[in-house]
Amino acid sequence: MQISQQELDGGVLKVTLSGPFDIAGAADVDVPFSVIGGRRDKVIVDFSDVDFLASIGVRVLVKAAKSMGNRGGTMALFNVGEAPRKVLASTGVDTIIAVTEDEPSAIAAVS
Repeated sequence: MQISQQELDGGVLKVTLSGPFDIAGAADVDVPFSVIGGRRDKVIVDFSDVDFLASIGVRVLVKAAKSMGNRGGTMALFNVGEAPRKVLASTGVDTIIAVTEDEPSAIAAVS
């Protein structure tokens, strides 16, 4: 899994993921997400190029979101495809992390 980061206006960090968020993908992004969760307060994650989300991927997201939440920060996902969206809904993660339609909505959710 590939991960890239882009600083946006208002202190928002945009994280773009690409590839399956399976065991190998989660291993690729676990450390970067831990760092992001420990240091950032407004994070949006672009899921455009994520077509598979396993429970281990959910764990990485929740861990970072909780770390941010403990400091008053928040995370939002956007451009989430149907299959990952079903996983987020069935696990209840969409009640912990905002799942939005597009980048402007994600920015609004964390601002």
